[in-house]
Amino acid sequence: MDLRFPIGAGDADRASDIFERLLERAGNGTHHLVINVTIDKHHQALTNIRFEQQDDSLHISAYEALKFCRLLATGLSGLTGGIAMRTFTADSESVRCWKITDGDPLPLNRAETFSAYCYNPRTNEINPPESGVQYEDAPVIHL
Repeated sequence: MDLRFPIGAGDADRASDIFERLLERAGNGTHHLVINVTIDKHHQALTNIRFEQQDDSLHISAYEALKFCRLLATGLSGLTGGIAMRTFTADSESVRCWKITDGDPLPLNRAETFSAYCYNPRTNEINPPESGVQYEDAPVIHL
């Protein structure tokens, strides 16, 4: 079954700007970025991208970045969803999250990130935290 994703005028440009902010605020390390957008009560769309950033160098798939930005533009058109960024460095592992509400990606604080990242929607329970993972306040990325 094909689904039509609504994208409003200017949402693609805004998604590109927000994606750039995500990259700028990611910092050094290997990153796994996931976006989930609720299309309607029966359909959700999900995509992810991995990239590596060190000082002034960025290794990223242009194709995967385009897929991520297209789904982000869909979320920015007024839908709901979420973004999670898991970061791996030589000495740490961290998670930051944003919720997409009314087309705006809002940063979650450390406690909200823990709740969002550890929540199991199948059981409606919170999974125990992963050993060594730091749940962090997400930076502001919206305009």
